[in-house]
Amino acid sequence: MQAENSHTRWLWFILISGLILRIGYAMAQPTVYLFYGGGGDSAFYLAHGWGFFSGQEHGWIRNKAFYLSAMPTPPFYILYAGIFQRFLPEHETILMMRLGQCVIGMATVWLAYRLGRVITGGVRAALVAAAFAAFHPALIIEPANIATETFYIFFLTLGLWLYVEYAVHADEAPSLHRLSPGLAIALSGLAFGLATLTRAVFVLFPLVIAVHMVMVGYRGRRGIWLGRSRRLLLVYVAVVSTWTVYSLGMWGRFIIVSDQVMPVLWRGAVSNDGSPAVNDALLSENVEAVRPEGCEADCKSYHHTTETYIQKIGESILGDLGGFFRLRFEELTASILQPYGTTPLGNISIRDATGDWLRHDRTVDGFFRLTQIEGFAVKLLIWIFHYAAIILGLAGMWLSRPSWRLTLPLIGFVGYTVLIHFFLLALPRYLFPIEVPLLILAAAAVVKLSESRQRPSPTEGEIV
Repeated sequence: MQAENSHTRWLWFILISGLILRIGYAMAQPTVYLFYGGGGDSAFYLAHGWGFFSGQEHGWIRNKAFYLSAMPTPPFYILYAGIFQRFLPEHETILMMRLGQCVIGMATVWLAYRLGRVITGGVRAALVAAAFAAFHPALIIEPANIATETFYIFFLTLGLWLYVEYAVHADEAPSLHRLSPGLAIALSGLAFGLATLTRAVFVLFPLVIAVHMVMVGYRGRRGIWLGRSRRLLLVYVAVVSTWTVYSLGMWGRFIIVSDQVMPVLWRGAVSNDGSPAVNDALLSENVEAVRPEGCEADCKSYHHTTETYIQKIGESILGDLGGFFRLRFEELTASILQPYGTTPLGNISIRDATGDWLRHDRTVDGFFRLTQIEGFAVKLLIWIFHYAAIILGLAGMWLSRPSWRLTLPLIGFVGYTVLIHFFLLALPRYLFPIEVPLLILAAAAVVKLSESRQRPSPTEGEIV
């Protein structure tokens, strides 16, 4: 009992410390400039969030256009960005959005704790997983961004936890769980549906979980697990289809999650894509492009048909198949190796600066100048956490293989995300969500390696 109380105190310390760090960073960032300071994803979410509750299908707010019936992204985060603007001024809107994301970020830390505990069966790995997630600098910085990452990571982690602990683990030890597997699987389908309505790239992952259900049901229980997989997929499809039904009823637009599959496939197939204006010019070469109906005068980008994207993708791939695979491998590898979250800390890359120092300087004075780069210490920490997650996470996958039924959903998400971005546009931001599952597996590796070192070696004459 005393040990359990000690672990609980440590968990509360991690959660409260992580929340303070997130709120401290988020509240120190500028606010109103996000509404007026140029384009980018933040301006898009804020403008479309305002538009969603404005009663207008198309219009302008703060010199930013919104066009709801041609909205390229799923709606969850846009609704989140809009609801605060209904009741609060600009400054308070950003503060409340960031505060909500800080709380959601710490909920993800708690979920990392729960997953670490159920996967390893011990509290030490759970606390290490929580500490990794709580004090990872990129995860501290992220809630300050007006972007989808915080909610997407939370929903996918919530769905994985419900499935792993209350379905897979409960199948082995039913007396330890109060939530029924059927209800847990339904809630997992709900969480996965909200993850997809936050980030469309998640759309096929529940099929990976359905395959896992078939795998774990091999002990004469395949019928039960097939039924559970149907329940998961039915709930998931019901949640995701709400956007399809709404779009069809409101605007006569049939869409499944997002219509951006072809655009991101095209961007993954070419090497000279860039800003929307550059992309419009590339896509319009030898192709007639039209602006969306109803906004001929003021829409800033063209509406390109699916046929246009298919034609351009075919030209890029068939024109140089080897070059396509080389491009995809190089882009994906670079996105995995480059940690996400360093950009807000300054424009100078410590990787490039370190490379220049190693090639041309190598003096003590040059090293001290290197350490004076804006955000050097935090950037270095992000690099350390990122590579520790990759290396120790891979080690955790291997060391935890006896518990494959519990770890495979996390490994499956990592593999799914990496694989799908081999074909779609890959950026460090898009690969960032695999960090939390990797941190949980890394925590398992740290504890297992620590326990193996502490285990006494056989004495002379002892039978091994």
